Amino acid sequence: MSLRDYEVVMKSVADPTRVRILKLLEAGEMCVCQVVAVLELSQSTVSKHLFLLKMAGLVRERQEKKWVHYALAGSGGSPYARKMLASLKGWLNDDPVVERDQKRGSLAREIGPAAICERGMTIPARRTAAFSPAPRKVAAGSK
Repeated sequence: MSLRDYEVVMKSVADPTRVRILKLLEAGEMCVCQVVAVLELSQSTVSKHLFLLKMAGLVRERQEKKWVHYALAGSGGSPYARKMLASLKGWLNDDPVVERDQKRGSLAREIGPAAICERGMTIPARRTAAFSPAPRKVAAGSK
């Protein structure tokens, strides 16, 4: 354990988006595209945050076919990361943003990565009978 290990963990959790990701992963692993859909951020932004969380030992990744799944780090990683994850479980559970993310995360897990990543399905603001694909962008001048 070093001061650098401590610094990396603390800097990682100093960002609200990374804390949202950690809170989202408390319920279980998710594919990057599911995290993107829940947080409504770009894939590159989410990937950058996940990379930093992985470097801090807070999350682990697993490749399955063409998808990369992330989960909270288990017993591996630094003691600082383990303590932070244990502490975070009791924090922010009544925060409106975290509550919204967790509800949307449940829907994303229910829909599954194939529907979200391959078919571009979006996560509705409220639970509906059917999920709809994301609207496709039409190039300027085409019909």
